[in-house]
Amino acid sequence: MKSFLIFILLGILIFIGWQYLIVDNGYVLIEFLNYSIETSVPIFLVSLIISYFVFRIFGVVWRSPKMIRGKMEMRSKERSLKLHHEAQALIGQGLNKKAVKKLDSSISADEKNVNAVIDRMNLAANENDFKFISEIAEKLIQKEPKYKSYVFSHACKLLIDLDEYSLAQKFADKLILDSSKNAEARNLLFMIKSAAGDPSIIGQLPEYAKTIDGKILSETILKLSRKLKGQKTVEDLFGGLPRSLDKQPDFITAKCELWMAKEDHIKAETELKKAIPSYWNENHIYLFSKLKISNIESLSSQLEIWLKERPRDSNLWLAASRVAQKEDLWSKAKQCLERSIELKNDSQKQTELALILAQLGEKDEAFDVLNKISEIDGPKLVK
Repeated sequence: MKSFLIFILLGILIFIGWQYLIVDNGYVLIEFLNYSIETSVPIFLVSLIISYFVFRIFGVVWRSPKMIRGKMEMRSKERSLKLHHEAQALIGQGLNKKAVKKLDSSISADEKNVNAVIDRMNLAANENDFKFISEIAEKLIQKEPKYKSYVFSHACKLLIDLDEYSLAQKFADKLILDSSKNAEARNLLFMIKSAAGDPSIIGQLPEYAKTIDGKILSETILKLSRKLKGQKTVEDLFGGLPRSLDKQPDFITAKCELWMAKEDHIKAETELKKAIPSYWNENHIYLFSKLKISNIESLSSQLEIWLKERPRDSNLWLAASRVAQKEDLWSKAKQCLERSIELKNDSQKQTELALILAQLGEKDEAFDVLNKISEIDGPKLVK
């Protein structure tokens, strides 16, 4: 539009000028230092017009490679996005092998397509291909360093899940090297050390607690305590930690598991009686059913109170069944377990039901239950 207006304006000026020049051509004198140029007005105007078009053409030619590259890059990005969307549709259908091919093509079209690279890393994790995750993350950051924190953090989490702790730590260390105050990197480093069962982390827990999110801290503490398998006491592991962690369900689970591993069931019972009505956490209810105390009837009475409040909680019914088994109340155990199965069924509950039926002398019914499980998990049993 701008060029069109310029052409119109030039046309008008030429027309007006031409009308005057018919009467008198005039002349133009240009002097510069010791040089001078003298010409008629028509020739000067024609020279200006020619010079304008020459510079315009030169500008277009000069910009052409950049414009062509820009258009090619745009087309590549559009193709990459299209292939990525097709890959996501295939992932949604569970067709991961076809999705891998689409994602590889998408990344080939545009190596800076971060989302395609992330999805490709996720599929590589499904195949336990930790080397590919590392290589593609490094390659992307060479092209797009601004995504370093996001991509390296994601790669690190995938590698932790694959138990590739040394490789995961390399990515976490690079992030911390860029910024020692990177909270995400410190979280990842903590997760790596705890998942690897690094005993040095025990003494560092109070320091990590100052910066690590409480939920992440409690989750990793639970994993660490389970790896140690009762080798440490609650005081050894959790001394000096903030009281705010006492509100985290996983932290409560870790404490109770350690107490029970050391046969301190009274402390665990006290803690669980406070925690269960607050969180109705599956792990807490399970641990409650595993308590070894002299007054088993008190456990049963407590579960009955909770079941009045939550009659549709399958975990509470399962716990009630297990406590009844401790009391040798097999009929009650059966009734509670059947109620739990009605609310939420799984093969483990069916196996427990078969054992209870065997205790009640109902062997045929027990075999029928086991055969129902085997229809899913394996060959049928023979009576």
